[in-house]
Amino acid sequence: MKRKIYGVSSKFDFGRWEHLVYVFSNKEYAEEWLGTEQYDFRVRELMTKTQAIKLVGRKAVEFAMDIEPYVEWMKKEAM
Repeated sequence: MKRKIYGVSSKFDFGRWEHLVYVFSNKEYAEEWLGTEQYDFRVRELMTKTQAIKLVGRKAVEFAMDIEPYVEWMKKEAM
């Protein structure tokens, strides 16, 4: 079984950290996401599930967003 890759997007806002968690099964998509800029100066990191749980907590990781279907759709629309 292939290990999933977790992407964490973090922003320090008004004295506290806010995190969004994404899950990838494809390293190519994870690397593409990592290199994408966001308008609000977030820090992006790729990590294992264990590392993500230590950073943001188990509940946030359990509800991680799988954005790969959207990446596929966006690539098709761009053609």
